[in-house]
Amino acid sequence: MTKIAYCLLVHKNPQQVNRLIRNIYSPSDIFYVNVFGDNSTKESWLEALKEFESDSFFVVFKYANSWGTFELVDTLLDSMKEFSRFDYDYCIDLSGQCYPLKSVKEIKQFLHNNTSAYMENFTIPAPHLAGRGGLSRIYYYYYRHPLYLSRDYVINKLSKTAKCDSRRFIRIPRRNRQLPYNLTFYGGSTWFYLPKKHIEYIIDYAKNNPKVTDFFKRILYPDEHFFHTILMNSPLSDTVVNDNLRYIDWSKKGVPLPAVLSINDADSLLNSSKFFARKFDAETDEEILDLIDKHKN
Repeated sequence: MTKIAYCLLVHKNPQQVNRLIRNIYSPSDIFYVNVFGDNSTKESWLEALKEFESDSFFVVFKYANSWGTFELVDTLLDSMKEFSRFDYDYCIDLSGQCYPLKSVKEIKQFLHNNTSAYMENFTIPAPHLAGRGGLSRIYYYYYRHPLYLSRDYVINKLSKTAKCDSRRFIRIPRRNRQLPYNLTFYGGSTWFYLPKKHIEYIIDYAKNNPKVTDFFKRILYPDEHFFHTILMNSPLSDTVVNDNLRYIDWSKKGVPLPAVLSINDADSLLNSSKFFARKFDAETDEEILDLIDKHKN
């Protein structure tokens, strides 16, 4: 049966994350949970996750306030390096607000004997991205604004703004805007399903091409570009399917995007062919999670 290495990027609702892991847990799989919180929440997280303690279940507390920065790439690279000690078939990254729409058995059956990678990807510039089709993400050096380090400022001033709110960063024009080695610039969703072969290629590439890594350390939203650019410029590019197999709603109006899914989205979610959906908030609507679980059974 397919063995999966999961990297979870979480920041809130420990009990919801517990529920997510219980829905996908198998003792043969590997879990790397990175909590993007301050130390005041550490005990609640450890308590919520203690039932999964094992030699293949890791909980780390690194890279707080990393949204939009290379530290999100770092935590994925950290997990990939940790996974290299294990035998596995696929690596799947999840947020703490993801939830499986299908049973883990169905997911593993799909991935069994599969050699394709599943990752949304497109070349930049892309018409749906702001800022010259996304080129502005590499036209400047981006530095996290000192005010962003204040949690109260983020909650009170920025939480209702668009994701691309430039007030979160200080930017300085970049003289050389061309990617190293004339790489084609790619973008896409952070979320993926990658075979071990692709993970090993990424680790080796990042290690052996420090110019590329250094370039991406100061772009905007590097987690939406770093892995995509490496794989789509690689000999493995023809094995990458342009689909992250996630249900995500970017269409709703007047709400922060992607939209939080609720019982009102039940028909779309239950009829979806995707394996995971995001994002959910059990504190405001746990009924939709109950309904998804009932439907899977």
